[in-house]
Amino acid sequence: MFSSPCLKFAVAIGLLVFSVARADAQSAAVDPQVLESLKTLIEAQQQQLQRQAETIEALKQRVEGLERTTTEVRDTAVAAKSAADEVQQAVEAGGVGDPTISSGQEKVKLSIYGQVNRALNVADDGNATDVYFVDNDTSNSRVGFSGTAKVDGTTIGSVLEIGFSANNSYNVSQDSERASDDVSVRKADVYIRNDDYGKLSFGKGSAAGDDTAEYDLSLVAGPIMYSGVADIVGGLKFTQNGALTSTTVGDAFFNFDSNRQDRVRYDTVNFGPGIQGSVSAGSDERYDIALTWGGDYGDWTGVDYGNFTTLGAISLADPNSSGVDYRVAGSFSVLHNPSGISATFSGGMDERNDNREPFNLYGKLAMDKDYFSIGATGFGVDLTYSEDIAALGDEGFSAGLAIVQLYEEFGAEFYAQLRMFDLDRQGNSDLEGIYVGTVGTRVKF
Repeated sequence: MFSSPCLKFAVAIGLLVFSVARADAQSAAVDPQVLESLKTLIEAQQQQLQRQAETIEALKQRVEGLERTTTEVRDTAVAAKSAADEVQQAVEAGGVGDPTISSGQEKVKLSIYGQVNRALNVADDGNATDVYFVDNDTSNSRVGFSGTAKVDGTTIGSVLEIGFSANNSYNVSQDSERASDDVSVRKADVYIRNDDYGKLSFGKGSAAGDDTAEYDLSLVAGPIMYSGVADIVGGLKFTQNGALTSTTVGDAFFNFDSNRQDRVRYDTVNFGPGIQGSVSAGSDERYDIALTWGGDYGDWTGVDYGNFTTLGAISLADPNSSGVDYRVAGSFSVLHNPSGISATFSGGMDERNDNREPFNLYGKLAMDKDYFSIGATGFGVDLTYSEDIAALGDEGFSAGLAIVQLYEEFGAEFYAQLRMFDLDRQGNSDLEGIYVGTVGTRVKF
């Protein structure tokens, strides 16, 4: 009869007023059934109002919860963006390895990096053909940790790098196809670098002349083809009349580059268009001095001139080696950016106090192109000529052809190389050449 609660309530009030007025006017008693009906109606209305109030309170709490969630999501997003910006700034600031992980020191950025470089060699020494599964000494497997902290243009850092080389390609030979696993400390270095005053390093790391014979802008240089041509099969021995000799590929071919050692080293800031000077003093009275062009503390950024990028270095060293007065090494590389064609040259020599005058010359033409979406493809062809390195009167010759394919999403490089080594020894023309085919992959992390 009455569909609206409000209408029911109004009717009830009206009946009550009417009943009271009637009672006053007629001085008559109120019907108990009417009072009971009114009481029941009022109680039902109160219960309905209570339920509505509870519903409103629940809706209010849900709205407040949504507001809190929105605020938390916004704050989380802001914090995540801030953290991402810090990581990006650290990456852009440079250093070894891009990913930044947590450090035991609050203000120190810690990075971990490394690579695995495995290869398969098929080698013919003129007497037999053998297969070798090796760790490629051109750029051997390793893992490293780098910590840096920078304040107002000054960076204090440390580097710890360990090489893990199972069956190193420089150590295996025809009579020892399974070399012992090689675990070595490549770097244990601390340094301080200032934007205005340069960089001072102390510990085990590159001497000033390290890499100066190896500056190279081609893609193939990274995993397989560079001036250190002996690295891929350094332990293989030349044969004579079907028998092994004691002379290895590593004995006959050497680019006269310096090395890593326990030393103190200073690098100037870049001056002019990209010139940097370096000097080092190492244990066992070893000294190096070097001048680089576009080296930028070892980052090999190069110097641009129009469509060309150039990179170079030269060094003078006292290696404190028997019979060697001093050592000179250098290299230069130029890349034509539009075509991807590059040319690289390297040379080195020892000034000795005997009749030997050992030297090495290296040249390479290469081309890098983006043929595939997965990454660039590199091609290279090189020639090497050396004299007097293993013995007086020796003449060494090597030629190589290589290809490298990047797979950038996986940090991987796939490569292949064909190379020959020939050694002419004074008074002996019977040494057989060595021919090597290599396939492999290097994966960085």
